[in-house]
Amino acid sequence: MTVLFRRDVDSGIQPEQCPDEGDRAVLAPPALAVGALWCGVVLLVVVGTAASVGRSVFRGDLAIRADPVRQKLLAAFHRADPFVALRAEELKRFDGRFAAHPVLTLLHVLPGALVLILAPLQFSSRIRYRFIEFHRWSGRLLVLAAFVSAVAGLSFGLRMPYGGPGETTAVALFGGLFVMAVGLAVVAIRRKQVAQHREWMIRAFAVALGISTVRVISAVFDLALTPLGFRPQELFVLSLWVGWTVSLGAGEFWIRYTRVPSTSLE
Repeated sequence: MTVLFRRDVDSGIQPEQCPDEGDRAVLAPPALAVGALWCGVVLLVVVGTAASVGRSVFRGDLAIRADPVRQKLLAAFHRADPFVALRAEELKRFDGRFAAHPVLTLLHVLPGALVLILAPLQFSSRIRYRFIEFHRWSGRLLVLAAFVSAVAGLSFGLRMPYGGPGETTAVALFGGLFVMAVGLAVVAIRRKQVAQHREWMIRAFAVALGISTVRVISAVFDLALTPLGFRPQELFVLSLWVGWTVSLGAGEFWIRYTRVPSTSLE
C-alpha cells in the first residue's frame, strides 16, 4: 500500500500507511494555507464566542447596547441610515425574542459557544495523537452541546423569526444540515470510518462558524446597503444566506482540497 502524509488543519504532519479503503488519508496542504485557515477560524471563534457571552449577559438588550458602535461606524464612513427614525423599534423587536425567552436563549448561546471553543481542538492532530481520551470525551461533550444549541436555535428561527419566511427557510436548511452533519459524524466514527467522520465534522463546524460569518458580513452589508434603502430585516435575511453559504462552501472546499483521490490509494 502507498505511504501518504496526513495533516488535518494544524501544522503537524504524521506519516502513516493508508488505512482501509473506506478510510481515506488526508493530503498535506501548504503551511501558508494551514496558517491562513487557523487565523480565520480563530477570528470567527472569537467573534462568535463574544456574541454568545454578550447575549447571555444582556439577553434583552444586546443589540440596543451595541447600536452606538454602529452609529459611530456609519459616521466614520460618512454613511447615512434612512431608517434611523425606526431604528429603536427595530432593535426592540429584534431583542424582544430573546428577552421573552431567557432560558431558551441560554440553551442556544452557551452550548453554541462551547461548540465553537471545542471544535478547533478536535481538529488539532497534536491534541488528538497525544491526548486521545481528551479528544474523545470533549467530542462527546461537543455533540451534546451541538444538539442542544441547534434545537434552541431552530425554535427561534422557525417559531419566531425576525426576518420572516426568508429567515425561517435559512434556519431550517442550514440548521437541518448542521444536525445531520453532526449525526452522520457520530455514525461514521462508531463504524471506525475516520475520514468520513472528519469530513462530516468539518461540515458541521462550518455551519457553526457560519453564525460568526453572518455577523461579519452583516456589518459590511449594513455599511454598504443601508444607505441604498435596504431595510434591517432584508439585510438580516441576506446576511444569513450569504454568511452560511460562504462558510459552508469554504468547509466543502477544504474537504475536497485535502482529500486524497481514491485512485491514489490503489
